[in-house]
Amino acid sequence: MSVASKSCPVVTRRQGIVLDVLAFVHPCAGKQFVKGTIEAGETPLEAARRELREESGLIELSTPVALSVAAIGSDRQPWHFYQWIKIGLPDSWSHQTEDDGGHVFTFFWQPLDGLLADDWHPMFHEAFDFMRQYLYAR
Repeated sequence: MSVASKSCPVVTRRQGIVLDVLAFVHPCAGKQFVKGTIEAGETPLEAARRELREESGLIELSTPVALSVAAIGSDRQPWHFYQWIKIGLPDSWSHQTEDDGGHVFTFFWQPLDGLLADDWHPMFHEAFDFMRQYLYAR
């Protein structure tokens, strides 16, 4: 039995020495990063681009500048992490999804060196810790 892979595209911006990660507030599920399952026939990169496009409305992404694959998360499923450097995104904006019941997601920048509050699912705490270790180790 194969375990489903999770795709986690990570959009970052660097402001001086601060590295921010793009996150959003789901009206039903709280704060989180973009994630989703890799569908049959998709590469992890294709899945990451699709999920980010569907959830954020962002169509064009820069070329991934870093890639790491690691088994993390509360269920220990593989998460594929991609880092994109994208300049010019607003500090906050909302996007109404077409494929998730028409929910409005509100996006924001989460400082990578900041702590995640309790309104994040534990799975994202672990993912955030992994990203912090990986991205600051570069």
